[in-house]
Amino acid sequence: MAPMRLRQMVLQLVTGTVTIALLVALSMPAVRALRATSAAHEVTPARAHTPAPAAHPRRTFGIYVDPWHADDWARGVGASPQALATFEAFSRGRTLEKFQAEAARRGVRRILVSWEPWAPVPSALGVQAQAAPQPGLRNIDIARGAQDRYITAFARSLARFPGTVYLRYAHEMNGYWYPWSRDAAAYRWAWRRVVRLFRTVGAHNVKFVWSANANLYEPARTWRAGLRRYWPGRRYVDLVGTTAINFGGNKEYPVRRFAPRLRELHRRYGKPLVLTETNTAAAGAALWLRDLRTMLARMPWVRGVYWSQLPSRGKAQQSGTGTLDWDVRDDPEASAELAALIREGAAGRR
Repeated sequence: MAPMRLRQMVLQLVTGTVTIALLVALSMPAVRALRATSAAHEVTPARAHTPAPAAHPRRTFGIYVDPWHADDWARGVGASPQALATFEAFSRGRTLEKFQAEAARRGVRRILVSWEPWAPVPSALGVQAQAAPQPGLRNIDIARGAQDRYITAFARSLARFPGTVYLRYAHEMNGYWYPWSRDAAAYRWAWRRVVRLFRTVGAHNVKFVWSANANLYEPARTWRAGLRRYWPGRRYVDLVGTTAINFGGNKEYPVRRFAPRLRELHRRYGKPLVLTETNTAAAGAALWLRDLRTMLARMPWVRGVYWSQLPSRGKAQQSGTGTLDWDVRDDPEASAELAALIREGAAGRR
């Protein structure tokens, strides 16, 4: 009996295995069909879209963000800048080849360089230390040729950029917080020497931006007198710029406070105007940006706005001001206002 039962058990096992194999084989087409149907109805998540920058904006909009993160910024705000901006100090003794190459690779054809003739001083050391003369980098040193080799190399490098470079040399000279504010006559001589060196090497794509500070803390008459001391002459300047930062708190600067000084700069020097550093405190940012849009709509001669949320030296050296270390992408209302400002400037060709 035992062998008989064993044979029956083996037969049942084999029969069951074959049956299962047949059922699996028969079901495969149905499984494949089901998967195909599911795939056909599957919704692929949309990729984040990076808006294309305007090729010929009426008013250029730029950001102080490196080229490697510009797309992230554009996606966060919902509009693309047409220019990228950076700071560069003489003490580094380098060119901006990598920055330029990446900007060009991403289709950006305009860059603004805030070029500072100094070795940067930590903000925590205070204004007095920051404004101290630096031998070899003083206005008179540059005017006498001490930095000619570096300046010439920098000029040749910028000349290779396939687009326009706006060079903001020694900005906010009419303040008191940078060493190049000392000796206004030597500042003028240094500026002219730099321009001549660039022209000598054929860097014709470089446009010089003489960028003063609005100095809203001082009377208009005092401000105008300060400007005159540093003006290098029309032949050496392509655009006039100014900083437009609302620090908030006890240095709350509404947009309307800037308007008279912008008009004065345009009237006095007859050059296109650029807001070379623009930012506002986090509190009330959307309203401030809305007011900025309204003001710019009445000023077609403002040809550029550069948004900067880099750490501010001015903020670090003052107390009682608002919050500047915020990100516009974290404020949907402010982002919408900034995106609208970008789109309005992009409409039409210069």
